[in-house]
Amino acid sequence: MMCSRVLLASAAVAAVIVVVSQISGRAQAGGTVCNSIGPDVIVGVITGPSNYPSSGGIEAFAIGTTSCNIGDQELDWFDNSILHPVIGQNLFRLNNGRFEQIGQAWLKHGFFALQGNACGCGCIASPDGTHLGVGCSDPYSSGLNGSQGGMGPKFEVNAYTGAFLWPPTDFSATGNSVFKRIQAKISDLDPALDGGGSYYVEAQYVTPDDSTAGNQYNNVSYRTCNITGSGSSWSMSLTGATQREKPAIEAWRAADPAVSIMMVDVPGDGRLYLGWKVTDLGGGLWDYELALYNMNMDRSVGDFHVFFPNGTNVSSTGFHDVDYHSGEPYRGTDWMTTVFADEVAWETQTFSRNQDANALRWGTLYNFRFVADAPPQDITQAQIGLFKPGSPSSILVDLIPDALANDNCANAIAVSSGTTNFSTLNATTDGPDEPALCTFFAYSHVESDIWYRYTAPCTGDVTVSL
Repeated sequence: MMCSRVLLASAAVAAVIVVVSQISGRAQAGGTVCNSIGPDVIVGVITGPSNYPSSGGIEAFAIGTTSCNIGDQELDWFDNSILHPVIGQNLFRLNNGRFEQIGQAWLKHGFFALQGNACGCGCIASPDGTHLGVGCSDPYSSGLNGSQGGMGPKFEVNAYTGAFLWPPTDFSATGNSVFKRIQAKISDLDPALDGGGSYYVEAQYVTPDDSTAGNQYNNVSYRTCNITGSGSSWSMSLTGATQREKPAIEAWRAADPAVSIMMVDVPGDGRLYLGWKVTDLGGGLWDYELALYNMNMDRSVGDFHVFFPNGTNVSSTGFHDVDYHSGEPYRGTDWMTTVFADEVAWETQTFSRNQDANALRWGTLYNFRFVADAPPQDITQAQIGLFKPGSPSSILVDLIPDALANDNCANAIAVSSGTTNFSTLNATTDGPDEPALCTFFAYSHVESDIWYRYTAPCTGDVTVSL
């Protein structure tokens, strides 16, 4: 495409270019691509929510989920068997640059599949509720997903294979208002305590035939939510659209372009997401914030290491996890942090010592943080240690920042009127010489440029400011 440039006058922000063009297009609704091979369940829409009375400083919620079978084969949905989906629910918060999980629920077990068309794939209905038809959708309300008598624990489920025990432990058990539901500490909700920020809910479907078909990597979606209240009473409301086939950790990058996220696939097992952000604190110090999310990896994570040059001074180490509850057997002991000459390490107990240790298990996100006097170009590797026995025992990853999506003119991002957050970190230079406006010490390129596209809604002046 042809790119015209509106150059910003300030030399301090000359790396940013706005591209004005008249280009339009129409994306598929919700980004859904239908007719994948085999049964393929996704979270098409997150609905609800349901709000419940708090208990003992804990607030409780549930979210509804409309699943869609975007595959070309029917999906099993047999009640009272090992051949139906289980539905996970999670709650996350982004506050002061930190993306943390603050709540999770037990799993709703599917029992009957209605036959709708919420994802627009063209439903070929299955006749008796024991299958979700090709292209069909099935709504489970937040009240249904929060019904305690139909929920089982997470520890009996292998999210990579979709296998689980039937009947689940304490499946029919009921309890107080927060039992089995999404539980969040009021201190994580109340801005007067340690709360505030932006909140996100996440839903996940796990089922055997979806996994057998190799379709278990798109089963998670998220949606933004608002949480308001005071004292011991807090309520959730949903906002925005469901972000289909994306885990909630992607909301961190969507809100902050300085965040990098990489997928880490474990051979013969599931997928992890590692996100990180480095902030220059000035004075030769950098803040490192890392979040590791286990989407569906059964072997779990038992230790995490970040390597740095010998002689690096490290301080302000930190760790954050999410609580299990309602009888899940896992211990909630924080991971031990140790600073060595060339690494900082976090670890829980080993599998051989305690099989119920606080490993990073599927459907959870843990945080690791520290301050160092080494810049990000010197801290470029991390190691993820796997909890359960097997091969490999660990995975080494390179902390390579994301390439910016709008690093060149051809990939300019469309923006509208209003505020757009941006970062030129890791941007390259592809803009032409601008000697009349941008010459600085005989250098006339707009260095480290990023590109945006703005379509004017009417005739008139456009003002761009930073």
